Amino acid sequence: MNDEFSRVLSQQMDHFSNDQNADRLNRLKGEMSQVRSVMIDNIEKVLERGDRLALLVEKTSAMQGNTLRFKRQARRYKNALWWRDCKFTATLILLVLLVILYVLLTFFCHGLFLSSCLK
Repeated sequence: MNDEFSRVLSQQMDHFSNDQNADRLNRLKGEMSQVRSVMIDNIEKVLERGDRLALLVEKTSAMQGNTLRFKRQARRYKNALWWRDCKFTATLILLVLLVILYVLLTFFCHGLFLSSCLK
């Protein structure tokens, strides 16, 4: 059995050592292996890019929701400040009118304590 195996092994060694077609086949297999590894790398990069794009879309959607929420809150805050300013202005106008009324009453009633008008 060893003689048969050594004979087959010798034939195979001669075939792959001397046959140009076998060498060309090995070279083509090597090139195909390189092309395959490059394509696998490219596919992995495309998949990673797709994942990053999906993540970017999710973040964009979240930011859009946050933007709408921020606009609503800013509008509420603006309205609250406007009403506060209106109340302050109305209070200030009322105080000024009361002071003017008091000054006029003191002028017509001849005194600060309005004693002649209260009789």
